[in-house]
Amino acid sequence: MKKEYPLFGRERICASLMDRGVCGKTLNIGAGEVLWIENSIFAGNRDFISSDISEENLGIHNIARTKKIVNAENIPFKNEELAQVIILDVLEHIKKDDLAIKEISRSLKRNGLLVICVPNDTILSYLNPVRYVQHERHYSIERITSLLKRNGFKIEKVFAGGGIFELMNLYTHFLIKYTTGRIINPSFFNKLRDWEYRKHNKLGNEIAIKAVKI
Repeated sequence: MKKEYPLFGRERICASLMDRGVCGKTLNIGAGEVLWIENSIFAGNRDFISSDISEENLGIHNIARTKKIVNAENIPFKNEELAQVIILDVLEHIKKDDLAIKEISRSLKRNGLLVICVPNDTILSYLNPVRYVQHERHYSIERITSLLKRNGFKIEKVFAGGGIFELMNLYTHFLIKYTTGRIINPSFFNKLRDWEYRKHNKLGNEIAIKAVKI
């Protein structure tokens, strides 16, 4: 059953970059624990594929019709088979990010859409606890756009946003997760996070990009 996920901050920005009515297959790389893409934006879409490197993250709470184990460095789709690829907060975890972007480019059709979000390498990012235990790197706007361009993408939109309230939300999320085992994003921070994303800020925590394969 489709669920309603009110979207704020980074999620709202990323959702605005996606093509919900795209003709062809959409692959979401890295479904993870927060399932607003699978269970709301593309709920019931027969051409939507939810993927993760971990089978655990493709369990019963993920209601996508199609689920696949996918390693972004070796995407199991034919050349130009996909119409849209979504990869949010995943690329920074991958050792060979250039290979992953090459694979995304290979599997996308010409004029296919890529929606990507990565952590911005700013002073605030040093307060992000995940930087030290899971991330391979953070990106400047110049670094991520250069990576995309040299792998055959045209940048259509770049948006950076987020600040201290997003970090406070992240710390609270981890505290609840590792003390209770529950996956909760506290609603208290939603409007504050949204306020931090009211306009583009090159010093924001996150970089969201819409790009097209040329």
